[in-house]
Parts: sequence; structure tokens; C-alpha cells
Amino acid sequence: MGPRGKKIRGRASLWLGAGFSALCLFLVALNAGCPFPRSALDEFPAATILTDREGAPLRLKLGPGDMDNVPLYRWQPGDWIAQAVIAAEDQRFYRHPGVDPLALLRAVGQNLLHFRRVSGASTLSTQVIRLLQPRPRTLRTKLIEAFRAVQLERVLTKREILEQYLNRAPFGSNIIGIEAAARRYFSKSARDLSLAEAALLAGLPQAPSRYRPDRHPARARRRRAYVLDRMAALGMITGTQRARALGRPCVIRPGAYPFCAPHFAQFVFDHMPRSMEGRQVRTTLDPDLQALAETALRRQCTYLDPQGIRGGAVVILDVKTSAIRAMVGSPDYFDVRYQGQVNGATASRGAGSTLKPFVYAAAFDRGLATPLTVLRDEPALYRDYRPANFNRDFRGDVTARDALILSLNLPVLALAERIGAERLQGLFRRAGLRTLTRSADHYGLGLVLGQAEVKLLDLANAYAAFARGGLWRPWRMCEDSAPVVPPLRRRKDSPVAKRRSYSESEGTQLFSPEASWLIADILGGDERAGELSGHVADAKMPRLAWKTGTSSACRDAWTVAFNPDYVVGVWIGNPSGRANEALVGVEAAAPVAWDIFRGLYPRGDGPWLARPEGLRRRTVCADSGCPAGPNCEHGIEDWYIAGASLFSPCPLHGTSPTVEVVAGPGRRRDAPEALRITSPAAGTVYRMLDHWAGERQQIALQAGGPAPDGVLHWFVDDRYLGRMTPGSSLFWSLSRGTHHLVCCNTRGQSDRVRIVVE
Repeated sequence: MGPRGKKIRGRASLWLGAGFSALCLFLVALNAGCPFPRSALDEFPAATILTDREGAPLRLKLGPGDMDNVPLYRWQPGDWIAQAVIAAEDQRFYRHPGVDPLALLRAVGQNLLHFRRVSGASTLSTQVIRLLQPRPRTLRTKLIEAFRAVQLERVLTKREILEQYLNRAPFGSNIIGIEAAARRYFSKSARDLSLAEAALLAGLPQAPSRYRPDRHPARARRRRAYVLDRMAALGMITGTQRARALGRPCVIRPGAYPFCAPHFAQFVFDHMPRSMEGRQVRTTLDPDLQALAETALRRQCTYLDPQGIRGGAVVILDVKTSAIRAMVGSPDYFDVRYQGQVNGATASRGAGSTLKPFVYAAAFDRGLATPLTVLRDEPALYRDYRPANFNRDFRGDVTARDALILSLNLPVLALAERIGAERLQGLFRRAGLRTLTRSADHYGLGLVLGQAEVKLLDLANAYAAFARGGLWRPWRMCEDSAPVVPPLRRRKDSPVAKRRSYSESEGTQLFSPEASWLIADILGGDERAGELSGHVADAKMPRLAWKTGTSSACRDAWTVAFNPDYVVGVWIGNPSGRANEALVGVEAAAPVAWDIFRGLYPRGDGPWLARPEGLRRRTVCADSGCPAGPNCEHGIEDWYIAGASLFSPCPLHGTSPTVEVVAGPGRRRDAPEALRITSPAAGTVYRMLDHWAGERQQIALQAGGPAPDGVLHWFVDDRYLGRMTPGSSLFWSLSRGTHHLVCCNTRGQSDRVRIVVE
């Protein structure tokens, strides 16, 4: 080569080097200016999959665009589907940098030779880019995809790129990704596919509609043969394996979507944060407890069906974690005639007597009563409302313990009136009963008798506070997740808050541990064991506390039972709200709760609550329930809360002169001369006149009885009013509302009446 040739060659080399350097600089600048969108790699049209706490699928909710996409495939050595896809789509996948130069040259040559598109040069990397960001099929798009594919190879490993492809590739209809395809066509996971099945599915993404095996089986078989031939040619399989796979029939076994615990699954979907959508969510549901609840409810509803009762619901909560372990919303989800899809566990229903234990717990904490405090069960008028008991009978003097067990109305109303309707409504709201949305004036004291609606789930979770030492926590529906319902703060002026300090992050302290234990002891006492053994005489029942309820006009039957492990809530009724005389809590709902606890503890060896240290024992008078004095003949042992329960002496057996009175047929006892309010009479209703004022709207307060120092003291609604001598009068100016008037002497004797001013 002469000097001129060498000069030209040198210049050409210089220009080529400069051009290559410029190209490299351009690519570096382009890469810096257009970085790879890594966030797009985490975005899928993914379905949301709910599983039980053990990982078994419960329900699937399709992703955006109703796509069935489950991007859970992770490559494992030996997976046939990974090898089949590489053979069918990108045989040099492990050797090229995202773009295959040899495939590109081959495609260009064939297309130019035939003056049409004969083959392409797409790699799995470029196909991932196309699936990530679909664009019109133009030359500009090809260049963008090639550039992004090279970037992708620098961002992900080959294994990760393969996983991206298999989790995004279309497989016909609305099926996206190999996991959804394996389940829909063969009812199995992708890693369990046989060689023949993997080859069949690996051929689909090139033309999903054309090769769908359920619609075009002949085309699918031909495509499968091509994939198997490519695998054999590349040494991935032997000739024997190829022949055996070709001989396998193309049997499609469509897999159904999971549909377990439908009410619970829909409940989770309705309450799940948006951040949890599009992924697998492990719920708190226990499959064994769910089956136990479904069986117990179905058995009872089969028994009640001839009586015209067709609905029911069950909730089982874990006391320690507040997790929902079972939720059954109806006996038959698919029963359209009787609204089986209505979730009775979250429907608002009349509360019946289920709220009474909360009133007694609050009374115990406030020192208004102890279990053996004697209350009056007698007719009374509350404005224009005359409450009665369920059996229309009155028992006279009754202990707080018996009043709660028998679910008497008048004693609990007397306690509720002293606590206050507004304070009680605040208590129920803090206990998670969020259906109580109206003012305390709207509900009045009738709230404690069930004149409001609650949800079974909320009610059962409120009862969990009794099993947890008074601590309320929001229910949980997903494992390893924060509660859905945020805890409400405890009132700073509550008696519990004054005596104890608890971390707000732990929940809301509704009652003291002592009051909670007393409620559990009353509702789970020995006197209640007879009802349990009568139901299941062939099995020993574990100790459990339980409370029943029946709403107005027998529309709803309730039972909530608990021990230190579980709370079981049961509602029985008609979804339409139709009343039925058989809807009585102890008869319709309680057997379901008992059956569930028998299934939980087949040997009858369930745990029980430990007694708190703040409980003490004292002797009280059997007639009054107050601490016994020297003249009290019959003393019994009663629990009291140290620092909360009052020590008012027995008002019936003081040290005053006594007279012999008849207390009942064949029974006589000594009683002190009684202190009695003579005016006004108990239950009197007054009406204020707005155009009158001053002394004309006062009433005279009068009382008779012993006054050791010649003075009687008067209180109105626990506020001191003044003093008077026996036989005289003390005047009080009327104010609208229900009022308690108390007269007492220095010996501890007292009398109380309730009046109403309209």
C-alpha cells in the first residue's frame, strides 16, 4: 500500500474512532438523561389474593381492567416453564446484552429477502420493555425498546428478567402471568407444571388468542410441538423426553377461583387499605375455627328453620391478639331467597340486654355497687316509660349479681341513672360500638336495655375487654398489620384513669381488671353451669362467661361467651328483621356458642381468668348487701374493689331501738326503726309551668324517722341540699329531668326516692 493509501486508511480509522467515541458519549449521555424507570418494575395489574393465616387461598379479586394476574413466580432450578420459554422466545438469552445482534441480522436479511416481515429479533429483555410500556409498533419504538433492554440488563440479573417476563406475559383471555395461567388451565402452580404442560403454555404469549388450548386445541398442540423441538435442539431435553411429552394428551383442567369464608373475605376487601391491594394478603382467619363456626351455625339454623328463622352469624375473636379467627355471616351464602349474602356479623341489629354487663362494670368501678349489693326490682316510671322485665315479673330485693344473671331491667336502670346516660354512651363508644352515633338524649337510659343497634363484630370485640382485664383493642383482620380501627382515647376523668396508668398504644382501658374479673365471675359462675350441662350433658364444658340478649319484639337473639382465649359472638334472626317468638337469646343463640366452646376444648379443660390483686373480701349483710354491722344476723362474704368500693354501713341493722316486724311467712327478724321519705312519693311526676317562676315551683321535702342529733340531711342528685328536723319541711326548686332525692341521718340510715320533672 502506497503512502496515499496509508494516509486514507489512517484518516478512516481516525473518523471511525471518533464516531465510535461520539456514539459512546451519546449513549452515556442518553443513559444519564433517560434513566431506566425502575419503579415500573414493581407495577403489575395484579389481583389481590387473600389467604388464611396458614397461607391457603380464600379469595381472589381481579386486578385493574379485571386482569387475572398473580405475579408470584420465582425461578427455581429445574422449572420446565423457564427452559421452555427460553427455547421458544430467546435461545441466546444468557449470552446477549439485551439485544441479540445475530438474531437482528437474521431478521433483517429474511425480511429484505421476502419483502415482508418474516421474523423478528425480539429478546425476552425487549419483550419485558414492551410489556412494561406498550407503544405503537414503529421503527422508533424498536429503537427505544432496544435501548431500554440494554439498560434493563444493567439493572436486573438474567434470572430477574426471566421472572419479570413470566409474571407479565399474556396467556389468553384476561390471564396475565404464568401463575394465573397454570392455575386457570391446569389447576396447579407454575413450578408444578409437567414438561408437556410447560411447553404448551410457553407457546401462548406469541399469539395468546390464536393458541388458547381451551378454544384451539389443535393449534395449541402444534405450537407445543414446536417448543419441544426447540428444547431438544438446544439440548434442554432428550429425544425420549420429547417423544413422551408429545404423546401426552392436551387435557385442560380449569381451576376455579378460591371462594372460602365469603363474608369474611368481602369484609377484608371492604376494609383493606389501598396500599395492600395487588398483593397476597395473609389474614387472621383460622381455617379450623372457621369450619367449627360454620358447622355449629348450620346445625342450629337447620333446627330453627321449621320455626321460620333463617338467619344467623358467628364471630370468633382471639382475646390476646384481637384477631378475627372466624366470621360466618349467614348459614348459606348462596341462599338468595333469604338474603344469604348479607353479612349478619356486620349488620346493625337491636342490642337487647347485651350492654348490661358494661353498666355493672362501670358501677363496680365507681363504687356504686358490689356483686352482693341489694338493688330494687320493682315497677318505676321513667317520664312516660314504664320498663318491665322480659317475663313481666318483679323480684323485689335482688343482689347485683343475680340482677345481672337474670338480666333484670329495673336494677340496671337504677345504676345507669346514677352513672348518667351521657357518660354511658361515651363508655360504649370507647368500647368500639360505633353505631351509637346519636346524642345521649336521643337514646336516654333505654340505651342499656337495647334501644339501640350494634354490630356482632363490634359487640364481641367489646366483650373481649372483660377477658383482657378491661383493656379494649380494635379488632384485626390481617396478620402482621396494624389494626384497621384506631383506638379511642380514654377519658382522663374516669375512675380507672385516676387509679391506674396505661400506655395508650396498648388500647383503651374501659374498666379496672378487678371490675372486669367480677363481671366474668358473675357471668361464668357455678350457678350458670347447670344451663351448660343441660345442653351438652354428654360432655364436660369448660368454664366460660356468657351473656344472652333478646331485642324488642323478639327480632334478634344474641349470645356472647368468652374465656381468656376466645370470644364467641352469636346472632340469630331473620335478615329481613321479621320478629319471631322463638328468637330468645338463651334458646336460639346460646347453643351455637356452647357448641363452639365444646369444639374448642373437647376435654373441657379450658383456662380461666386470674383474680386481680386489687380484689378483697368482706362480710356484708345478707339483707342489704352493705358491710355488716354488729346487729346484722346474717353475714355473707362479698368481693369488693380496694380503693373504689364504698363502706357505707348497713342501713337496716343500725344501733337504734328496734321493733319486731314480720319479714315473710314463717320468718321474723329485728329491724331498726326506719327512716322514710314521706314527701315526695317515689315515682311522682311533676310538670313545670314556663310562665310561673320562683317559689310557686318548689316542692316540700319531708321525712320521718330516727334523728340522733335532731337533724336530717338531704341530697339531690348526690349534691348536698340542706338539713331539717324531723316533721319539718325543706323546700327544693324544681328543675327538669329525673332526680334522686336522698335523706339520711348521722347513723348511716337513709332513704331514697326518684322523681321526674317534665
